[in-house]
Amino acid sequence: MARKEKKFNNRELTQHLRDLAVQVHDCTEDGVITKGEALARLLFDKSLGYVQKQMDDEGKETEVYYKPEAWAIQLVYERLEGRAPQAVDEKEGRLTAAEKVSDLAKSRLNALVTAGAPAPKGPPPLRKKD
Repeated sequence: MARKEKKFNNRELTQHLRDLAVQVHDCTEDGVITKGEALARLLFDKSLGYVQKQMDDEGKETEVYYKPEAWAIQLVYERLEGRAPQAVDEKEGRLTAAEKVSDLAKSRLNALVTAGAPAPKGPPPLRKKD
């Protein structure tokens, strides 16, 4: 009999990540570091750039510099400050401000007509200049 695989929804996955984030990752001189804290530190390292010591093929210790990552900077900034609202392109089928005002004026004129206001006869009178 085939085993039916369980599918996770977004909330379940998020809860599992939260459960794992509070687990102990490492013990240091400063105390216990959780997986969530280790992830946050790694994210900050990626956003600021960091130096890592590595052994080369000959056994010599070298330092490798990793440049700041733009995606990490953006992620940290958005988490700390909140995401900026996205600009809306008016060409996406949305009405411009001028079209909205024009539609509003049309609807008001149509409301006057249906309310029984007398329709004006002929062109509007000319005003005398002083």
